[in-house]
Parts: sequence; C-alpha cells; structure tokens
Amino acid sequence: MGLSALAFVAAVGMVVVILLTLRRGLATTAIRYELALDLVLLFVTVSQAMVILLYLDVQHPAAYLFWARAVNASIALSEFLLVAFALYFPRRIHRRVRFAALFLLPVAAYALSVILGSADYLREARFGGAGFALTPGAWFDWMNLATAGMGMAAAVIHLVRGMATDDSINRQRSFLAFLGVLVGVGGLVFMQGYGMAHSQETWPSLAIPFVALVTSVMISYAISISRLFDWRELLKTLFAYLVIAVVIGVPTGAIVALLVILGAGSPLVPIVGSFFLFIAANRLGRNFKARFFERLGARLEYREMLESALAHIDLSQGRDAVLADLNALLTDNLGFSDFTILIEDDHAVLKTTWSSANGHANMDRSDLVRNFIERTNVNVLMLSEAQADAAYEGIQKELLALFGSLKAEVLIFAREGRRIIGVFAIGARKIGGEYTDYDYETFKAICAKLFVFAFYLKNVARESIFYTVDRELALSDQVIRFALEHVASVEHPRADAAWAMRSTRSLGGDFVDFVKMGKERWFFVLGDISGKGLSASMNMLILKSMVRTFLRIEKDFAGLVQRVNAFIKDHLPKGSFFAGVFGYFDFERGILYFINCGVPAILLYSPSFDAFIEVQGEGKVLGFVRDISPYLKPRKISLSPGTALVVCTDGLLDSENIRGERFGKERLRKSSRDRLQESAKAIADGVLEDLLRYTENRQEDDITLLVMKIK
Repeated sequence: MGLSALAFVAAVGMVVVILLTLRRGLATTAIRYELALDLVLLFVTVSQAMVILLYLDVQHPAAYLFWARAVNASIALSEFLLVAFALYFPRRIHRRVRFAALFLLPVAAYALSVILGSADYLREARFGGAGFALTPGAWFDWMNLATAGMGMAAAVIHLVRGMATDDSINRQRSFLAFLGVLVGVGGLVFMQGYGMAHSQETWPSLAIPFVALVTSVMISYAISISRLFDWRELLKTLFAYLVIAVVIGVPTGAIVALLVILGAGSPLVPIVGSFFLFIAANRLGRNFKARFFERLGARLEYREMLESALAHIDLSQGRDAVLADLNALLTDNLGFSDFTILIEDDHAVLKTTWSSANGHANMDRSDLVRNFIERTNVNVLMLSEAQADAAYEGIQKELLALFGSLKAEVLIFAREGRRIIGVFAIGARKIGGEYTDYDYETFKAICAKLFVFAFYLKNVARESIFYTVDRELALSDQVIRFALEHVASVEHPRADAAWAMRSTRSLGGDFVDFVKMGKERWFFVLGDISGKGLSASMNMLILKSMVRTFLRIEKDFAGLVQRVNAFIKDHLPKGSFFAGVFGYFDFERGILYFINCGVPAILLYSPSFDAFIEVQGEGKVLGFVRDISPYLKPRKISLSPGTALVVCTDGLLDSENIRGERFGKERLRKSSRDRLQESAKAIADGVLEDLLRYTENRQEDDITLLVMKIK
C-alpha cells in the first residue's frame, strides 16, 4: 500500500504539470507532443499503483500481470514520444527527416503489442519488500535496448541542436530538454529493465513514478521558458542554502536530538530548548544569508538607485537635453550599446523620434505587431521571448523583423490605458552578454518611469514651451492640463458631476479621473499621491495611466485596488503612498459602490434627513503594506433622487487660517449645504472660494474636490 500511495502522490504532480500545459495552450506541435508525453507518464505512475492494488487481490493474477506489463509498455511509448518531441522542439526539423521518422510508427506498434501480450517479454511480476520485481522473458533485453536507443536518439538530437543553434534561448531550452530526456532514459528504462528485472531489486519500483514526474517537469520547463536565467546566480543560491543547511541546520538538528535524549524524563526540556534554539538558528541563518547575498542585495539597491535617477532627470531643460540625459543614464548603467525611441504622433503613428544606432521603424494603427501587443498586458518584451514563446507564434516573423529594424534585444512599451504611446528599444550589451531574468525585472521596474518620458515627448515637449520665463512651472502646467483633459465628463440624465483641483505652485500629485464602463456605469478614482512638485506630478500621471490599464484586465473591484497597491509598492519611488477612493456609480440601480483608501471626507446629503452624513468609514492608505486585501472594506450606498455626494482630499480639510484653525468638515458641510440648489460645478467652485477666503488665499497642500448630484 505504501508504493501505491507514493505513486498516486507522483500522479497528482503529473496532473498539475498537465493542467499548466493546457493553461499555456497547445499552439505548437511540440507542445502537443509534450502533452501526450505527460499523459503517458501519468499512466506510468497510475499503472504502478494499480500493480500493488491488484496484487493484494490474489483472485486476479492475470490483471496484476497486465498492469505490470502496462507499466513497461507506457515507459516504452514515452521513449518514442521523446523522439517525436525532439523532431519539433525548439523548431521543426526538416520535413524529410520527419517523414523518415514515420517508419518508426509500425516498429513502435509492434513493440507495444509484444510488451503487452507476450510472455517472451515478461513472464511474472513478483511483489516483495518495498515494491515489486520482474521475471523477464527471452525478448526482454532486446526490447529494452531498442527502447533505450530511441530515448538516446532523442537526447542526441537535443544536444546537437543546442550546440548548432545561434540564439541563446533555444540553446538553453535544448540543453534543458537534453537533461530531461537523459533522466527519462536513465531513470525509467534502466531502473525498470536492469534494476527490477536482472538484479531482482524491488526498490526501483518506488522511484519510477518520481523519475517520471521529474522527466515531465524538466521537459515542461524547457518548453515553457522564454527568458534566459543566470546559471551563476542559480548555482550560487543553491550553494548558499546547502551551506546554511550544513553549517546551521545539521548542528541545530544534532542539538535538538541531544535535548530529546537528555530530557527523556521531562518533555518540557526539549520543547523549551528547541524553541530558543530555533530562534537562534533562524537569526544565524538570516545573518549568513544577508552576508552571502550581499551582491544580490546590492543589485536590488542599484535598481532602486536607477529608478531614482530617472525620476530626477530635469524635464524642463528641453527635448534634446532630456533625450541625451536619458540615453546616457540608461546606457551607462545597464551596459547596452544601441537605444531607439518611438513616440506616437498626432496621427496615432508610432515614429522613430530618437536613435543612437540608426534604428528605424514606423507602426501605424493597422500594424499587426502593435495590434497584437495592445491586446495583451505586455510592457516588456525580450528578443528571447519572441524567439521561444508560443504566444508569439502567429506574429513571430513580423516581431523578429521589428527587433531587427530597431537593432534591439528588448522592447519596453509605454501605455496609456491599452494604447501604446511610446516604444523604447534597447540594443545588445556592450560586453556581449545576454539579458537574463534579472534584467527583465529591472526593465519592468523602470517601465513606469519611462512612461513619463513617453508622455512628455508625445504631449509636452513642444519647443514653444521652453521660451517661458519659468520653464519648470510651464512644463508642470502642461502636464497637469493634459492629465485633466483625459478625464471623461459624466454625461447621464440622472447625474450632475463636477470637480475642482488646485495645486501648490501648479505642481502636485492630486488627481481625479472618470472612466465610462457602460451606458449606466461609471468608474471614478480620486486621491493624492505622496510627494511635492514635479516628481509628484509625474507619479500622478503614472498612477492614472496604470489605473486605466488595470480597469481593462481586472473585473473584481477589490482586485483592482490590490493591483494598484502592488504597483505603488513595487514601481513607484520607495516610500510612495496614495490616499484616495475608488468607486463605481450604477445609475440604473441608483447605487454607489466604493472602497475608501484614506480619503478623510466622503459626505452624502440625504433628502430624508436634510443633512450631510459621513459615509467614508475607515480606509487603509495604499503603498504601506504589500497585502492590502485584509484592510479593504467595500461599501454600498443608495443614491435616491436629490442625493448629493461631496468627496475631498485632506488638503482641503487641513487648510488653516492665520490663527491656525482648520477649515474642517463642518465648514465643508455648511459651504456645500448653502449651495445645494445650484449645479455641481457651482458647489465645487463655491467651496473652493469659501476655503480661499477663509485662509486668505494661502495654500499649503494640493486640493481636490468632487461633487455629484443625483437629479
């Protein structure tokens, strides 16, 4: 029964691999052969379990022998499938070779029939010890030799293709497939043929299901990866954990065992001693890891320094100077040679704006690659992915042509919603190295910063701007104006909506945005991103764009807020946070759904009570904790006719007069209540007038106010 349970455990792992393969899709012949191989190896594990289950029922010896033969047959079939897989992975071998391989089909069919139905192959399966052993027939060795030969042929194909290919990603994938095939041949065929049959050992039958699982995982991993990984970092990480286990884990385990022996009469001694011992061992392990991963930590710190440097490029110095600074910063820090930028013009065509490598490309709205990328959520695309990822199989030729025309190995897309407004094409490394997974994470980290430059080049970088007296303020006015122009006005017969914004020095991180989600539904977000000046304005633009992007891919309201929180935590400057509110107006049902994330005042005027009621509840500011889900509290409010909603950021409430007295919620209520008979715009403008009169036109923080009246 132990063998049966272990085999079913391995079978669960096989099912997971199969589900992951199905999730990726069956876009290529190689993937379909991989799926067939996974199903056959799953049958190997299940057959192993059935051997034991049926052996316990002595009334069915024929069925027991059949399942023992089924194990061998499925192993043989897996070797034939490995050959078929090798003919199509990573690319198809010439048609003549594949046609010649068809002659193996009748050979395979004959071999399977012999294995399943002839006593000349297998006479008996004997249970004993930890598993079962085989009594071979006259043809057993010949059939196993042929099966092993097929598997070795597949291994040789992968090895030769890995050595012959020019691109690094397919070389890596071929070598991984080669290792997977070796595990399958050496593990499955050798253990089953020579371990269980000739040596009459029973333990190999325990290992076969897990060898099948390892083979499947390695083949699946080889076909799924599309980015290079750093072998040195991988080996270093494995070595680090090995050293931690030897230096700290083994002595800790030995001391715990000693405490158990010494405290045989009193269980309290080993329990208390082990508790403090594990605390000490954990601290030692953390310190060792911090020292051992010092270089990796420095790489992560370097990534943050690069993001900070990008944020501090002075956009007011002019288009050419900004582009020169951007090129120098990226090429010097990331070590690549060629850099090309495409920016969307007024006719929605992505045109080459700047290039250090004479790269050139134009992508209009009908461009196949552009349309494909805009339908996905891809922000960073590496050449290795275009070469290896099955998702790009349909446009691979056009995509590789784009990489070639731009002399690029990485493309970073700047998006406004789903629409691409800029492309940053990064060329090969100066030292000739390859881009790896770590580089991919670095490119993702700077993607949000590069959006700012794309937005700047598309909308703001006009020569006339830089002839003003105060160029920084002029630039910031342009940034904020463009952001506000992209706010969709709420047009609905039941609703009257307006908002007012006022920033200190024309610079700030406050924003409001409306997005129409249907005829009767509107989404809105209002809030304040931390920081001051131009940096806050840039972060506001980034967050506004990402919220619109997330709206297209996230259907769950709380999930949207979680995505925004993760983006702030991972991609905005360290220490950034957002205090705001996210909401959906459903005018058909007369309901507002919202999640407060730190807005201090959400006031609802109720005609029934003729008064403003606070409905904001408690809200957690985004950007402080990684998992915000426990703190999200969605709320629902009925919007009956005559209802009015007033929402504001803390800049309005915290504004003070010369005596240090806050404007506060009571004055906000009174100012809004006195104007209820007027339009939403009149209410918003009137509240700001009252505030500035109260503070004598002094303003210390950004102010944003939203008013919604239900007719």
